[in-house]
Amino acid sequence: MHVVEVARLQAKEAEAFRLLIERLEQSIIRYLYRLVRDYEVALDLTQDTFLQVYKEIEKTSPDLALDAWIYRIATNYGLQYLNRKRLHQFVRLSFWTENSAHKDIHVYNSMHEEYAPQPDLPLTGPSVEDLAEMRILIQQALSTLKPEDAVCLQLHYGNGFTYEQIGKIVNITPEAVRKRVVRSGEKFRAVYGNAPSAPSVIRTKPVRSSPRRESL
Repeated sequence: MHVVEVARLQAKEAEAFRLLIERLEQSIIRYLYRLVRDYEVALDLTQDTFLQVYKEIEKTSPDLALDAWIYRIATNYGLQYLNRKRLHQFVRLSFWTENSAHKDIHVYNSMHEEYAPQPDLPLTGPSVEDLAEMRILIQQALSTLKPEDAVCLQLHYGNGFTYEQIGKIVNITPEAVRKRVVRSGEKFRAVYGNAPSAPSVIRTKPVRSSPRRESL
């Protein structure tokens, strides 16, 4: 299946790219939104991801693990954005520390931003209000994690990738992925679980297998 799809994409067939975007666009947007916590940025990074796919697909091998490769591109764009944002915050904080007479310096905290409208996330609840509260709680919990750890957690639980597949996406060993998932999962539950009536969104133990069985 993926071999045929890759061949059509490498041939730059417009219909193949349309079907690819139709199949993966919303899941990539949700993944990047949870990573960067800005919906408009997630849309831009998703567009950049598919543009990169179009430019680079013909250089890949016919047996390419397509979905994992695309998530690797999206992950790189997301982490690059977060690194630039972190550098900007550092420079801004340094400027005000050196030049301001005020001691109360307020650094932007994305946990308190107003959340933009977004595609429906795979969450369930008794009401729209409960769903909105859950999304905010999840974003707050994810924001406490290191970006690299959040990536592994989301790819595993949110997108169904195995440790081996994630290892090739982020270029670390499967065992290192497992440790990141366990560590970040425990921290996520500690933060999310402190919220009143917060429902369970992460299993107690990492999943060993997943529906994604394509080889990398």
